Amino acid sequence: KNKKKNKKNKEMAARGALQVSRRALMNVEPPVFTRSRFDRRWNMMDEDRVKWYNWNLACIALTTVPFLWMYTVNYRTSEETQILIRTLNPTGTEKIKYDMKLYG
Repeated sequence: KNKKKNKKNKEMAARGALQVSRRALMNVEPPVFTRSRFDRRWNMMDEDRVKWYNWNLACIALTTVPFLWMYTVNYRTSEETQILIRTLNPTGTEKIKYDMKLYG
């Protein structure tokens, strides 16, 4: 007797679920038409355009990172380099010649 009752309850639940889905299918949303030529609907092309702009911004940002690092990095070989240059050539008139064989 209990099994029959459970089976009947399951059938009723399934029928109720079917009725809910059937009502949802009957409800058709009307299309949204533009009110003016300046007010447009959002479509896939706009979404692709936003993705394209975001990728371009990301690429530009990633490209500028090495340049910013090169701008801020200390390119001197040691901290004493500036002191030595100031000691050897205080007025900045002489050209300091380097031995190119030392640098390979």
